[in-house]
Amino acid sequence: MSRMWLTAFDMIGTVAFAYSGFVAGARRQLDLLGLVIVAFLTASAGGALSQVLLGEVPHILTNRRATTLIFATVIAGLVLHWTGIRRVDRRWTFVTADAIGLAAFALIGGSLALEHGLGIFGVTLLAFLTATGGGLLRDSLIGDVPVVLRSGFYGIIAVFVGLALFACDRLAGTSAWVADLAQVVIFAAAVVVRLIAHARGWSLPVLTSPDE
Repeated sequence: MSRMWLTAFDMIGTVAFAYSGFVAGARRQLDLLGLVIVAFLTASAGGALSQVLLGEVPHILTNRRATTLIFATVIAGLVLHWTGIRRVDRRWTFVTADAIGLAAFALIGGSLALEHGLGIFGVTLLAFLTATGGGLLRDSLIGDVPVVLRSGFYGIIAVFVGLALFACDRLAGTSAWVADLAQVVIFAAAVVVRLIAHARGWSLPVLTSPDE
């Protein structure tokens, strides 16, 4: 992935996940500090985990752009709330923001793994961890069962992104524009599939006990 697209997806994912954290915190009636904490951790935890695994200092500790975007997103959320634009369906704004963050950060994680020369397992694992780590922490903090464990093809989409990235890297060869185009298509497909899965209630089979 070119540096321009890497930066673009990083910014998109940061804003989307920060907003999903803000909405989740607002639904639980957290105070201002709680909203900031949940938004910050949702937007940074997955990427930080992947970067530590790759032996890097988490970018959130050195990149002022990410911190600025998170705080700006929280402020924008507060303005929307206080100006009465809160009639918008919070459930769908949350799911949409979360889907965008999921796809963007899966691309970021998979691309970082490719840059470090990892194989198909490493690329898929980092795509999964980067995409789901923040949401898992967010849901745990507000007392929900993490969405990655229960519904909507959430984790499967992150795995798909990782596998698709690895395949595109092998097939695109040295053609940068083909690789960039493929990644945009993967991003769009991941967002659309996540939204459709939520709307139609798609999920993996659930095991039930014999007495249920």
